[in-house]
Amino acid sequence: MKKNLIVVFILSLHQMIFPNQLIFEGVNKQNEVYNLEFSLEKTALIVSQSSNSPFSISLEFKESSLEEDFDLKQNYPLKNIKSTSSENGTKIEISFYEPVLWQKPQQIKTENGIKVSLSLEHNKKIKKMTREAIVVIDAGHGGRDPGAIAKSHNVIEKDITLLIANELFRTLKNTDGYKPFLVRDDDSFVYLDQRYQSIRQNSGDVFISIHADAFSLPSVKGAAIYIWSEEASSNSARNLSSKRVSSIKVDKFDFDEDLARSKYPDLYEAKKNKSLQLGEKILDQLKRDPYTHLHKKRVEYADFRVLKSVDTPSVLIESGFISNSEDAKRLKGKPGRRMIARSIFLGVNNYFKENLEDDFFIYDSEGYLTYTIQKGDVLSEIAIRFGVPVMDIINTNLIRDEAIFPGQKIKIKI
Repeated sequence: MKKNLIVVFILSLHQMIFPNQLIFEGVNKQNEVYNLEFSLEKTALIVSQSSNSPFSISLEFKESSLEEDFDLKQNYPLKNIKSTSSENGTKIEISFYEPVLWQKPQQIKTENGIKVSLSLEHNKKIKKMTREAIVVIDAGHGGRDPGAIAKSHNVIEKDITLLIANELFRTLKNTDGYKPFLVRDDDSFVYLDQRYQSIRQNSGDVFISIHADAFSLPSVKGAAIYIWSEEASSNSARNLSSKRVSSIKVDKFDFDEDLARSKYPDLYEAKKNKSLQLGEKILDQLKRDPYTHLHKKRVEYADFRVLKSVDTPSVLIESGFISNSEDAKRLKGKPGRRMIARSIFLGVNNYFKENLEDDFFIYDSEGYLTYTIQKGDVLSEIAIRFGVPVMDIINTNLIRDEAIFPGQKIKIKI
């Protein structure tokens, strides 16, 4: 009796310290796909990881509390779902009889709070715990916010950013091991807070924000890469970040990224270092782009609020100055936009190559990427998007007469 009272007291104290209540709603199954459903009062910082010894997934809900801990046996392929309350929040351990393909949990806003969904797929071909790398792509501006406008060149920033984002999304979506999300996929307005909250909602591994600039001097041109810092690395970075202030709509369900920086300094420092690494990988590819001139030859720092996630590596790409005739022509043309998208993709891919988690499956056992042919694809364009010679693709995949078909999987080494 005394022991039970102590447990109840500890759980009650836990709820007082962490008012963001977590509720396990159950497991929904459809064919071989399982969705573990939870609910929260507001968006939380969730740290997720998997293990192969034993097969399991752990979800750490920071600063969240349960009414009571649970230990629930499950049916094959799930084995057990168990919760543990701690001084940092609540940890959920899901164990399995066999490995599964899993996705980091999504946090979806509802009228009453946040629905958390962890998706699992049982696949006999999988030999270890496996998941896709999540890339959140933000096409800057949109809707009533046009961004920069160059009337003399008939270019609007919001149109250019969406075209580049769609090109990048297409390559990632059809490459095994990646799962991209678009913050916007049409000409719609998105509040600033909704842009960076989309990282939390989709559990992004990296965040890419795409922009184009304009300046009073038409001779200024070139692309640049920025990461977040309260202190700008140059006057131009400071001036640019002041122009990037857009509408904010604070939601009671949102996660406070600013407060989290002081609460989780280790996560924040790791994020800064990885953001710099990601930015440098993309910059290295832009330097190889024959179409693109660089405005800044190193990664710059600026107070871009869209990049302020406490734990997700985030970069902002200025694709060029649409006020410059050369840049405007490049960004209006499909080849120029494709090269920007290619540089971002190859930079992201090289970043993950150096930060491969055990459960990623971006590369096969021989170091190849796998791309699925889509309707309208031609080998020459695929080669451009991946930055490889056409003959390398033909020889690797034993393609005759350049004949390819939708649904065909080809291997590409980059």
